[in-house]
Amino acid sequence: MTRKMIALDVDGTLLHSDGSLSRKNLTAIKNGDADGLYLVINSGRTFYELPEQVRGCGCFSYFIYSNGAGIADRSGQILSATYIDREVSEKILQLLFTCDVMVEIYRHGRPYTDRKNLNEQVWTDFGVESTYRPVLRETRRGVADLRAFYLEEPESVEMIHVFFRDPTERLACFDRIGKLPGVKITTSMKNNMEIFSAHADKGEALSRLALLLGVRREEIIAVGDSRNDIPMIRFAGDGVAVGNACDELRQTADRIVCTNDEDAAASVIMQALAENHLSQP
Repeated sequence: MTRKMIALDVDGTLLHSDGSLSRKNLTAIKNGDADGLYLVINSGRTFYELPEQVRGCGCFSYFIYSNGAGIADRSGQILSATYIDREVSEKILQLLFTCDVMVEIYRHGRPYTDRKNLNEQVWTDFGVESTYRPVLRETRRGVADLRAFYLEEPESVEMIHVFFRDPTERLACFDRIGKLPGVKITTSMKNNMEIFSAHADKGEALSRLALLLGVRREEIIAVGDSRNDIPMIRFAGDGVAVGNACDELRQTADRIVCTNDEDAAASVIMQALAENHLSQP
């Protein structure tokens, strides 16, 4: 089977645990691009939240971001955007603003939050992992009042991202928000929640992109580590879990490879290239 597309999650998959893109992974990416593979980033991050070393390397054909809410091409041109219904997003935020949470709104490829949330003490209070804090420092845009910011463009919310202090409150919100029509919920950390349109997840977006490019699902490899990667792992012809993946993803995947810190992305790409070359007449 010739593989034409490889979709890669970013955190915990493509990047090492320290947030770096290794030389081995970058070399494999360049080789894959030169060989004509569609290399696709498929991330829960917003477009501008992606590391510059990833976004600017020039080797990725497409970027699926905000858990499938948006698709951009190599130049950053947005090809597709799927937003949460305004009436539903209003109900979600009304609930969340009564809870002890740190709320972020993803809009036009960027994450926004109340300016008061942009400090280390708040991140400590909400249990934000140390490896994720550099991402917050580099990418979050603070606003004076997140409620007022939301009302400026309530129809253009790609995703609502929430950090919880209380695990019990998190479970209660999962239950209540999960019953609302037109939304999906996933998580990539033990204390967060990612809310987006029911028509936007990593699998749905990968399916749309594949249709646009004329690539069959059997020709696609998807690689991930977290619960929010499950839809793309299920969609792809070859769904791959990295060795550090959560149990739920490991059980869903077709196979398990080495960990992100052992350059799992490079391993998958180079194996696909080798098998493609063997299958050529």
